[in-house]
Amino acid sequence: MGLNGRVPIYTSVEDLDAKTVLSEVNGALAIHFNNVKDEKYLYNYRRGIQPILHRTKERNGEICCNKVVENHAEQVVAFKNGYFLTQKLSYVARNEESAEKVKTLNEYLYRSGKHSADNDVVDWFHTVGLAYVFVEPTDDNEKPYVAYSLEPMTACVVKSLGAGNKPVYGMHVVSQGENIYVDVYTRSRYFRLWGTVDPIHPKDKPDEFVYVTKVLEERPNMLAPYVPIIEYKYNKTLMSSFEPSIALFDAINDIDSNALDGVAQFIQSLLVATNVEFDEDVTAGSIRNSGMVCLKSVGDNKADIKILAEQLDQTQTEVLKHSILKQAFDIVGVPMSQEGGSSDNVGASIFKYGYETAESYARNTEDEFRKSNELFDEIVLKILRDKNLLDLNTSDFDIAFIRNELANIQAKAQACGTMVGFGLHPILAMEWSGLTNDPLSAYEMSKEYFDKKQNYTVESGENYGVQSGTQYGTNQEPTETEVVEDEITI
Repeated sequence: MGLNGRVPIYTSVEDLDAKTVLSEVNGALAIHFNNVKDEKYLYNYRRGIQPILHRTKERNGEICCNKVVENHAEQVVAFKNGYFLTQKLSYVARNEESAEKVKTLNEYLYRSGKHSADNDVVDWFHTVGLAYVFVEPTDDNEKPYVAYSLEPMTACVVKSLGAGNKPVYGMHVVSQGENIYVDVYTRSRYFRLWGTVDPIHPKDKPDEFVYVTKVLEERPNMLAPYVPIIEYKYNKTLMSSFEPSIALFDAINDIDSNALDGVAQFIQSLLVATNVEFDEDVTAGSIRNSGMVCLKSVGDNKADIKILAEQLDQTQTEVLKHSILKQAFDIVGVPMSQEGGSSDNVGASIFKYGYETAESYARNTEDEFRKSNELFDEIVLKILRDKNLLDLNTSDFDIAFIRNELANIQAKAQACGTMVGFGLHPILAMEWSGLTNDPLSAYEMSKEYFDKKQNYTVESGENYGVQSGTQYGTNQEPTETEVVEDEITI
């Protein structure tokens, strides 16, 4: 099956009404259902339903046809999920004035179920390339809004062909027997449509599909001018995390299955008898059952029985498999586990085993996630403002992706200390060195400790030392000779 990413859905209209909604939705559903075929294949592939299970043998039918599935697709998705979303997502303030409001926003985020939805979103777009979140307000001010994750097979967002490709409408498709119900959310209206699962081909337009034929309900969109269905994607090609390496994973399954066939063939080898006469009641079956044969030579011809067997070179097979697996993991950005120890330092191991590549893939996914999550933030802030619960702008906070902050912590701490020693503000130093994902909160909590232990004063701009006892960590002024030496070193 040829897989090249999902097909994005675009439209030339800017809004829908009762007259145009049916034709627009029918055109979008035709593309959506084609994407659903690929999404179901990828979902089943991750579950272990892979092409090797349909393998057949043309020769040696008496030897078992082994079908081995090494589910590396599940391995890739599990690693990507755990690495990208090590801890739950949260918001961090960009300035001290909005810090308390951002804490309140994080509390609402926790109550809304967004953390659970984020886990589902990350799992879905690593599996099929796309994921969706639906947001709706509630009457409870303790939980003013709720966020749900929608299965990609039941949802899609149609975007404008204009600059920026802004969402025009989103759809949620529910199938019940032969009937389908489609909830359509535009920037201003909501429509409930009815149709049939099997498309109808109009006689005058045989290339078109008609899925929905009736508008059951129409009302204003409570979240206007926003579309409450938000689309998240793993990358710009709308491919899943393991999709580029599917052909290589299939090759590994073939190698494993053929290797087991080779073992079975060796065990079930043919028996060749030369210059041997057997009694009339001796058959091939009885020879196999007895496990022993008495030979009798005839004349000068020496009797002999041999096993006709040629064993597969398992060593070369394992080398080939390891090479293919390494290539497959390199393509999708997953570190390759290594057997035995290593004398490399932490930095060298990060590059050698592929964790630097995994980090670069995760950062690319972060960019796509941030772009989609901005729409979610705008909708949430509108709900909170309409309820007079919180007045905040998207420019006041940022989303924090917290992965393993202890990875290569020594190098990060040294880089941070060096930047502080050169006179950079600690917040900038912690941010640029990657020491923490929330430098503002870390600085506020550690400010008193910095002032006492590291002997510098932010307000005066003096004594930006890192370690007490050094020439820049004390109140002693550097001599003229020391200043000259430092300038030469720099």
